[in-house]
Amino acid sequence: MGKIFLLFIAATLMEIFVFIEVGSAIGAWSTIALIVLTAVIGLSLVRIQGFQTLMEAQRKVNMGETPAREMLAGMMLAVSGLLLLLPGFVSDMGGVLLLLPPVREALVERFISRMNVQTQKGQTFDADYYRTDDTDEQQARLDQHLKKKSDDEGTTFEGDFQRKDDK
Repeated sequence: MGKIFLLFIAATLMEIFVFIEVGSAIGAWSTIALIVLTAVIGLSLVRIQGFQTLMEAQRKVNMGETPAREMLAGMMLAVSGLLLLLPGFVSDMGGVLLLLPPVREALVERFISRMNVQTQKGQTFDADYYRTDDTDEQQARLDQHLKKKSDDEGTTFEGDFQRKDDK
């Protein structure tokens, strides 16, 4: 917690220092205009890249793959948008760095290499479904179902299965 606090203080002091230096070089109104301009341009780039990332994630989901890389890239784009919205040149530089696809991909690879992802196939779920719109009739069905369930230890449903992506 102390390291985060010190990082926050250092970033704030750095932003103030850069504001003073840039403001003395180009003037106060030009500095404010530059901050607003970087926010507008940066957020439009975040929106475009976010849409591209969303489309790629949708493509992977349709193929039956997990869009882990796209989810991490989307989170980094959200952080980039936040950094671009914050007033300051140092935070804008961090936001722009996260907008660069090679930087983002390198960070995604680093995060994924540190993750330990485990999946299990063939899980079976057991559940009961009860309607609650007709209480008297439903209570009788519920009582009958509970009696039957205790007698036969389960219910088998017959049906057909079709995967949509196997066409």
